[in-house]
Amino acid sequence: MSLPQGMSLATLAPGVDQILLAGDRFSARIALLGGQLIDYRRDGEPPLLYLSPQTTYQPGKAIRGGVPVCWPWFGPHPSDAGLPAHGVARQQVWRLSDAGRDGDVFHVKLDGPRHGGLAAELDFRIGPDGVEIALTTANLGDAAQTVGAALHSYFAVSGIDKVDLLGLESAPAHDKVADQRVNLPALPLRFDGETDLIAYRGGLVTLRDAGWRRDIRIESAGSHSAVVWNPAQDKAQRLADLPDGDWRRFVCVETANAGDDARALAPGARHRLACRLHFSCHD
Repeated sequence: MSLPQGMSLATLAPGVDQILLAGDRFSARIALLGGQLIDYRRDGEPPLLYLSPQTTYQPGKAIRGGVPVCWPWFGPHPSDAGLPAHGVARQQVWRLSDAGRDGDVFHVKLDGPRHGGLAAELDFRIGPDGVEIALTTANLGDAAQTVGAALHSYFAVSGIDKVDLLGLESAPAHDKVADQRVNLPALPLRFDGETDLIAYRGGLVTLRDAGWRRDIRIESAGSHSAVVWNPAQDKAQRLADLPDGDWRRFVCVETANAGDDARALAPGARHRLACRLHFSCHD
């Protein structure tokens, strides 16, 4: 396959390749392990995404940071505890199937794993205005199946105490830390301890970062759930691939089909889960 100008393949680690994108005012990297966007930044600005410097690039292990793909279930498998949390897509190598460029916007298509008659593919559109990611699931089997998924974005922030999340005010949610159903506060969400929520609301949410004077807008499609996660200090210390203190440097806001929002796919049916990530600095 011929690649457009500004796109190239390079080795990320033994057995793991990455796609490099170089635009006029931005750059990005996609790891074929996990089909995962691991970096996007505009010239002269902080990175959009957090990537742990202690992560492992090895097939069979998930990359900590960027936008991992949880598929075809979210969280623990509903009936088999021996299967990996958040599905099989994060640990497997995806295949580049198409690539192009329209002006300064790159298009990348990846074919992913199959599991139990389900097949996954990813479409990226990446340009100077931000990133669009679409995960499409097809049921190639002869029986209906339930699919859970998430685009598990790790957003880089100036400090966990300097950000607010707008757009989930008063939303019904499952607080997984307390393991109870709640309604979120009527004010923007702040992070003052371990946070692990499935909020049942689709549409637009905004991560406002006072330290970097930046708004990250996350628009979702095919989703009526948003997962919000930060491990805080105690849980972060148990994560071997996360440096001490780095929990302060990111917030996960995930476009999802999680919890009650998992989707039933009839034989031959397809479902598209997508997010658009765009951001701007302000005074």
